[in-house]
Amino acid sequence: MDNLLPSVVSEHVDTDRLRTHLLHLDRAGEPVVFVHGNVSSALFWQRTMLALPERYRPLAVDLRGFGGSPREAVDARRGLGDYADDVRALLDALDLDRAHLVGWSMGGGVATRFVWDTPGGCVR
Repeated sequence: MDNLLPSVVSEHVDTDRLRTHLLHLDRAGEPVVFVHGNVSSALFWQRTMLALPERYRPLAVDLRGFGGSPREAVDARRGLGDYADDVRALLDALDLDRAHLVGWSMGGGVATRFVWDTPGGCVR
């Protein structure tokens, strides 16, 4: 992937929904999952990820149809439900039972939908 800042790693993760692209820093710590806005991608979060203290493990997801993730159909009758379900599937594939969730613009709506659909779930 072009435009990566030093230390930012690009990879694809196979989930039970789709092959999701994400950016991350190769370090341990409390996971922080960043969700980008509309007409954007995980690239938006690079500087924020690099600025996080070492105790955090930043992960920035490319939602379906954005960045390096596949252009899969979205069921508009579900609002942001497909995106929220994709984030859930990514966390499951990464075996993360708890994570901080940060969303910007449409990503904030995805994060809200995720929390709404996951009462008592894994977000902080």
